[in-house]
Amino acid sequence: MANLSAKLIRICKTPQGWRRYPAVIGKNGRVRPGYVSVGSQMEYFSVGRYEIRKFDGKKPVYIPVGEDATDALQALHKEKQLLAAKHLLADVPTVQLVEEPGRAVLAKQLQRCVTAAQDRGATVAAAAYQRCSEEFLLVTGKVYVDQITADDLTDYHKALRKRGMSDRTVHNHHMNVTSFLRFCGLDIKKLAPRAPRYDKTMPEIYEDDELSTFFASLEKLEDRVFFELLLQTGPREQEVMYLEWPDIKQTRTLHLRSKPQYNFKMKDHEERELPLSEPLYELLTQLHKKYPNSRLVFPTKNGKANTKLLQLVKRRARSAEVNCGTCDGCTARKECERWFLHKFRATYCTKLLRSGMDLRTVQQMMGHSDLASTMRYLRPAEHTRVQETVNQISWYGGSPALQPNRAASAHV
Repeated sequence: MANLSAKLIRICKTPQGWRRYPAVIGKNGRVRPGYVSVGSQMEYFSVGRYEIRKFDGKKPVYIPVGEDATDALQALHKEKQLLAAKHLLADVPTVQLVEEPGRAVLAKQLQRCVTAAQDRGATVAAAAYQRCSEEFLLVTGKVYVDQITADDLTDYHKALRKRGMSDRTVHNHHMNVTSFLRFCGLDIKKLAPRAPRYDKTMPEIYEDDELSTFFASLEKLEDRVFFELLLQTGPREQEVMYLEWPDIKQTRTLHLRSKPQYNFKMKDHEERELPLSEPLYELLTQLHKKYPNSRLVFPTKNGKANTKLLQLVKRRARSAEVNCGTCDGCTARKECERWFLHKFRATYCTKLLRSGMDLRTVQQMMGHSDLASTMRYLRPAEHTRVQETVNQISWYGGSPALQPNRAASAHV
């Protein structure tokens, strides 16, 4: 029987020359850009491209799918879907799938859903819809929209948990799949009245001592400006990725907006203007003078948008010696899981709230569509002034400083 497997491969430039290794796909179902499996180890190579490996008999065939990890993963899912269909029809080669009049085919509806998301500029959402929904269709084996039942979603959740996915990841996959099914015209309230639950945690933030050590280690002007901008304005990854010099106004404001030329639209369509501190504005001015011909503020060496910002954070954290040293990332590849882009955004929001700024203003500055998203960053128990106030409360009357002694003496 023909080999119908497909695997994502990265051909990398290594010190020993060009080599092919399996690409690393995390538990969240996403490709880790640049990372490959070398034996039992995970290694990172910055130069390379992705291929899909399948077989023509016993002979491996490599199909180029580009340098972008997300695009490569989409191509892999499509190839697997085609191979799965071939596998199902392998024993009945004369049988052809004939669409029945009046019945919508799920695969075609998914392509329409993805195209619609791409057309409105929601490229990240489009990739998520396709990745999760293709997996859903493979798990359920359903062909037509009218075949979908609540049991299909339950089976999908079980399959995800069997793969070791966290409750939060299962929830996110569920939301992507139900968005697709809603596009198909199905009643999600009947199919899935409740999404899978998960424990909500407080957003992680950087503490002041971590930031002091980290920023003290930055030597390049480009690094200093990049990380100061992350900390002082809290942009999302693509917002800073496609930031251009015309977005920096002489009024010392930063204009975050959609970029049709890069097929990028703001999340929730929340364009916003943010004030820039005097020191940060001066740093930006210096950087612009150093690279006057660049339109992007933080481009790659060839002037394109930098899609490897996360790797930059990991490398600088390692150089600053601020890795925790205990997480799986630190022990496996010296890349701390506690250092990532969105944590700067969370720190920015928390600092705004701790400064006493009102919630509505912070909501607008963060570009949140609802107040509840902003309120997640309220951390009153960790606020120094709140702690001091609590310490000054007279819980039993009299001087707060004497209360512990009075309590102890009463106990004796």
